[in-house]
Amino acid sequence: MVCWENGKDETYMTEKNYTREDIDKACMQAANRFNQFEFQVPDAPGEEKGRKMAYNLYVPKNMQAGETYPLVLFIHDMGSCSEDVTRTLTQGKGATVWATSYWQNRQPCFVLAPCYPRQAADDDFQVTWEADATVELVKEVLRLQPSVDEKRIYGTGQSMGCMMLMELMLRNPGFFGGCFLVAGQWNPQTCGALKNENIWALVSEKDFKAFPIMGDCMKQIEVNGGRVTRGSLDAKASLPELNQKVRTIAGSGEHIFFTWFEGDSVLEELEDIKPWFYHMATWPQAYNLEAVGDWLFAQRRSPIDFSCKHHILLEHEDGSRQPMDVPFFQSKKIAPGTWQILSDGDYSYLVEGENEAFVIDSGYGCGNLRAYCQSLTDRPVKRIANTHDHFDHTANNSYFDCAYMSAETKKLATIPFPSFEGICFPRSYPVQVIDEGYVFDLGGRHLATFKIPDHAVGSLAFLDDQEGILFCGDELCMPFGKPVNGSVEYVHDLLLKLWKHKEEIKILYGGPGKGETRIIGQLLENMEYIMAGHEGEMMQPEPGKDAGKKAQGSEPVVYQRRLPHPPDRHHDDPADAAYKRIMNYAGICVIYDIRRVKEKNADDINM
Repeated sequence: MVCWENGKDETYMTEKNYTREDIDKACMQAANRFNQFEFQVPDAPGEEKGRKMAYNLYVPKNMQAGETYPLVLFIHDMGSCSEDVTRTLTQGKGATVWATSYWQNRQPCFVLAPCYPRQAADDDFQVTWEADATVELVKEVLRLQPSVDEKRIYGTGQSMGCMMLMELMLRNPGFFGGCFLVAGQWNPQTCGALKNENIWALVSEKDFKAFPIMGDCMKQIEVNGGRVTRGSLDAKASLPELNQKVRTIAGSGEHIFFTWFEGDSVLEELEDIKPWFYHMATWPQAYNLEAVGDWLFAQRRSPIDFSCKHHILLEHEDGSRQPMDVPFFQSKKIAPGTWQILSDGDYSYLVEGENEAFVIDSGYGCGNLRAYCQSLTDRPVKRIANTHDHFDHTANNSYFDCAYMSAETKKLATIPFPSFEGICFPRSYPVQVIDEGYVFDLGGRHLATFKIPDHAVGSLAFLDDQEGILFCGDELCMPFGKPVNGSVEYVHDLLLKLWKHKEEIKILYGGPGKGETRIIGQLLENMEYIMAGHEGEMMQPEPGKDAGKKAQGSEPVVYQRRLPHPPDRHHDDPADAAYKRIMNYAGICVIYDIRRVKEKNADDINM
């Protein structure tokens, strides 16, 4: 039997045979890993002076210098109200589960569990001074613990704790990256304001208060323009079955979920079941669901407003517009442990190793790509690599713990095209600069890095040693041909470098889709043909299209598919048309700028 406390994540991830009893035991042991402190609450006008709040804090072991870690705030139920600060660690698992060896191996994090001596939120939707004090406590921990990532502050709580947490979200919009709400409810009339939050709510269907009232809260979110994904769970199912069901629900790509345990599934058959038994029986079951934890840790606090996602229209080449009333992300499995993910026109990729699942390119910035990827795999999804800087490949980077890119890409990443007026994409996220030769070890699967900068400065490609896939961004498999932005000699040398690995490269996958390995060889022939002095016919630029615009009022934002990339805008100037040539040779179309044919290197190329 695999116990959570043995730290053997790889065994757990393959055997999936841990039990509910294993989790309970691990949580009991984890309670001893917290330290207890007292917070001096800042005095506020009209409030009692000298107030203090006792709290428990778990600090992750073996933190790495320069790294940041999420913080989970757990707020307890009314039954745990006590002068004994440790009581919240011994009744329920909402705090201790995150401090188990399993979760710390999977996602190292801080865990903060304040203790309220008396009821702090009631059924009349009133809260005590502890509400604002709790937010101040979190800020104090941020000050004392600089390794906490402010974008990854998560909240969870059961019963009264859930109620308090909902009020905190209303008072502090965007403060939490995401919240897991267990067996609670709040004033439905106010909950429409939660439409922009990342929420997973879980109740029991036979919880006579939480189930109907939380349902009303979700209806108000929808009335106010939010989208809610609903789903039922059988608490008597095996944990692998439950987690798979959760991942399926999370796969909708939305950011608010309302789930419930079906009927009597949270309780065994008893002769005398009180109505509130179903309420209390929800708590221990909820924190057994690792898939909800994975969803939670995939969320990020972000300035992007995704509340209008379902109002977005996509404009196609023929002028037709498609409303996004369907899940934003779609995916298909292209190889074992490998998925191609479509958002709007460009593809991202998910590559699964034994230890983690890794993402290549992040798309246009609509929807939570990380959460969607996590719904496809039970490996943790934490890191992403970018082939190049164009924002249709980098706009979702902020959801990930770290983005890997070239130094040139770091300078330009996530700069929106002018036609995406009024839409702001975060550029502040952890970045690691990499260069040619860098190898990602995913556990039994490796991605080797090649630098092939032509389509964009600093472009990278990643070769998968397991499936022979070269993930090449927009460099090789463009549907309309290969644009040559550097000198032909320069591009020839880049292609030759890749062609030396033709036995290892079985197939190409990039932003536009799929390409065959032979394309590299055919492009080489093209370059050699052009270098021999041949020129093609002049290509006239296509008429430009009206730029997209930020909608006014209730008008939806329009996302246009065919937009020029920032480095390529000189090609849209009619004055440059005479320099733009097209060559069809060896079955491949090559578009090139004859001003650069004679250049011996690309050091001064303004791409």
